[in-house]
Amino acid sequence: MKILPYIGFCFLMLCAFCTGINSYHRTKSMIAQDVNRALEQVLAKMPDNVVTTDTIRCYRNCLTIAELKDTAGIAMRTVRRDGRLETKLVAEANCSFATTFMMSDQKASGSILFVGMLWLLGSLWYVRRNRPELIVQGLSYGGIVFNNDMFMTQSGEQIHLTPMQHSLLKMFITADTHTLSKQDICDQLWPKKPDANDTLYTLIRRIKPIIEANSMLKIESDRGKSYSLKIK
Repeated sequence: MKILPYIGFCFLMLCAFCTGINSYHRTKSMIAQDVNRALEQVLAKMPDNVVTTDTIRCYRNCLTIAELKDTAGIAMRTVRRDGRLETKLVAEANCSFATTFMMSDQKASGSILFVGMLWLLGSLWYVRRNRPELIVQGLSYGGIVFNNDMFMTQSGEQIHLTPMQHSLLKMFITADTHTLSKQDICDQLWPKKPDANDTLYTLIRRIKPIIEANSMLKIESDRGKSYSLKIK
């Protein structure tokens, strides 16, 4: 069922593409009919197979599509008929693909394209909103899961930490009240360092944004005596 919204989007895009191409070919056919009809009218007035300035002027005046009046022309082509080569006057619109496309009515395809984009945005929102969270086994608190000596989010994405950050967060998670005194942290992480207050401060400062970005938790300080991992 997850792929169904995207199938709907692809269907709408296909409809928009087919509608636009159909409109383009209709316009191309209308252009061909207009230039051929104008040529027939000119030949009826000027039967000689001689193209002059007056012939071109008359030919363009007979066109009903205004965009063709500056580009359309008449060319002399050699064709084979009944085994013989003959010259023939042919009408040419001299329109590029872009010009023909701009002349075509693309309102329907544009509307379908707009609906398709709305459908895609709605589908992305729906799928993201209803994405089931991965159930992870382990010790969980505030959106962080600790399992197999690894920290993950509730959806199962691993939280990347340095070894020292990992040790500190493990102490917070496994503590009954999720509160640790400064002395306990320093004794556990830096047992041989006489004064590790500055090092602890730096560690706390760097791990705070990681925890807040991956969970609903934050680290609070109690007058510099202890730190607590609390739910926002």
